[in-house]
Amino acid sequence: MTMEVINQQIRNALSDEAITLQLQNALSSRADQVARIVDLPEGEAAEKLLEFVVRYIEDVPQMLLDLQAAALEAGLSHYVQPVIQMATEFFVTPPAALSHEAGLAALMDKAYLAHRLLEEVNETYIHRVGQPLIPMDMTLSNVIIHTLIGEPFANDLDQLVDIAVKRLFGPQMAYQSPEFKAFMNRQEASNLVHIWRQWPSMSNEMGLTSNLL
Repeated sequence: MTMEVINQQIRNALSDEAITLQLQNALSSRADQVARIVDLPEGEAAEKLLEFVVRYIEDVPQMLLDLQAAALEAGLSHYVQPVIQMATEFFVTPPAALSHEAGLAALMDKAYLAHRLLEEVNETYIHRVGQPLIPMDMTLSNVIIHTLIGEPFANDLDQLVDIAVKRLFGPQMAYQSPEFKAFMNRQEASNLVHIWRQWPSMSNEMGLTSNLL
């Protein structure tokens, strides 16, 4: 039911955007900044960025559903469900800091929080146990969205993610427990890995490749 609520938010925002073009117009003003990071099609930068943002938003509920199904099948819900719950809360009960936004712009902010949460959860797992919880790299996509949101507000959202990660990784997470070690040892063969192979780098898949190299 929660994912349907998120999907309904997306449908409503897309309907509004089709009429107002509010976000597309806003994105056009930031296209030059994004072009320093990735190659954008000449003359259609705003349209490409809008397409990217919509995909970025729409991916969240399906990613979370896939993650939930894989964790349940592998018997790993104890470790994964709190992450899913935190990500969905960003959409259903968003932080007060997002109250000034509406439509697709608000959903872009919410999706950024969800994607950044997954990224930081991975970084925490890599730092503490040597491998990610979710084998998926969203770094470039998140950098693009960070640039589109703009600073300092995007930095404020990053701080909200930091707070959320600290809530997730409290003292109750026993990294040295036999149960946790068994979880990490069998993760490579679990459905968590296989399910995320269906989610390649979104930025590359959409033709937005880094020009920083």
